[in-house]
Amino acid sequence: MTVTPAARWDADTVVAEIAARIRDHATDTATGPRAFTAAGLGMGASGAALLLSELSKGDPGLRTDVHALLAAEAGFTGAKGSGLITGLAGLGFAAKHAARSPRDYATVRGRVDAALRQRLKAVLDAEYGRMESGVPGADRGDFDVVSGVTGLGRYFLAEPSDPDAVHDVLRYLVALTEPVKAGAGPLPGWFSPPWPAAVDPRRREWVLDLGLAHGVAGPLALLSLCWTRGLRVPDHDTAIRRIARWLMSWRQEHPDTGAGPGWPGTVSADQELAPARPVLEPRRASWCYGTPGIARALHLAGVALGEDAWVHAAAEAMRAVFARPDGLRGLDDPGLCHGLAGLARITGRIAAELDDPSLSARAEEIAERLCARFDPGAAFGFPTAPVPAHRPEPLDAPTFLEGAAGVALVLLGGSTPPGATADGEVPWDAALLLV
Repeated sequence: MTVTPAARWDADTVVAEIAARIRDHATDTATGPRAFTAAGLGMGASGAALLLSELSKGDPGLRTDVHALLAAEAGFTGAKGSGLITGLAGLGFAAKHAARSPRDYATVRGRVDAALRQRLKAVLDAEYGRMESGVPGADRGDFDVVSGVTGLGRYFLAEPSDPDAVHDVLRYLVALTEPVKAGAGPLPGWFSPPWPAAVDPRRREWVLDLGLAHGVAGPLALLSLCWTRGLRVPDHDTAIRRIARWLMSWRQEHPDTGAGPGWPGTVSADQELAPARPVLEPRRASWCYGTPGIARALHLAGVALGEDAWVHAAAEAMRAVFARPDGLRGLDDPGLCHGLAGLARITGRIAAELDDPSLSARAEEIAERLCARFDPGAAFGFPTAPVPAHRPEPLDAPTFLEGAAGVALVLLGGSTPPGATADGEVPWDAALLLV
């Protein structure tokens, strides 16, 4: 492998290098696509396929590699779950993105659709049963973007769409916003039990999750995207307003800096029911839990219902991320989930839609930081920090959510992506509920 001097690592060069390494990885006779140890856009081959599919718009020769990666994903026997990020829907999403005609990947897409409809029905039947019995506790894994029905709703919304499945998801999300009786008083319907101990052994508290990845910002984004597209169900706008107003009620100024508003990641029942909102520490400025992801969902809601105050609040919060001295604190990783790439994409999306030069400049600065972070001596150039409870070693992978494929997609798209997409196009960041 030839190591290019650091000064030459601009965005185009970084993307080309990552794509070349992914192709080598996929065609290596010793490992090949089988080297992927999981399914889905999180850790599976479908994330790498998504990058090469995007690049194949200008280089049709990459289609063969896309086919190989999708075939590897379709044949993965260790798949768990059906989620957009964690399972089968990720394969279907990548296949939709790669399709250039209705016939492309029609067989695999048909099989994925059938399996996901069954999964959707099972989850919704169980959830409606829980709701009818009056038992609080909406499991985030059932309703979220990463592994739940919100992610499935975005998959079914992508062309070719399945409006019936989308409507089923929307009706459930509307019902999820109905208050529930729990403990000392009524709480929003998305009040959730703690993650299983195997997922997070540290936090055993029931919570109201604000985040885009696992919390109520995800359903808000999907509800808003569908409303804008004319896919609507009874009380749809009421549900959008309930969530958006609740998020606005937790928007917090930070008195120590005076640099503008942000949001916490989760709140407890006691905090929700307190006479006044307590001031909570904001989460890092990430897609998954922090202010950027929540701001994007609120921005989509404001556009959907013509609520300029929500759009303004979202833009103000994004500017505050960069104005606060500690605004990028904890953003040590390069990836989409909780790193610089996710922040860059959200900033660029909002900047383009608001025609905001200051946010465009911030997105460009983050892209430059990502290029400077590229490590040509690492396997895929963007190793992430260890997560001791789950992953004691750094992750250096050709994957979407935390790996190099996701970073390359951000750099490929430019600092400010287009505010609109062509009819029938499946933008890659739809998988993050950004569009």
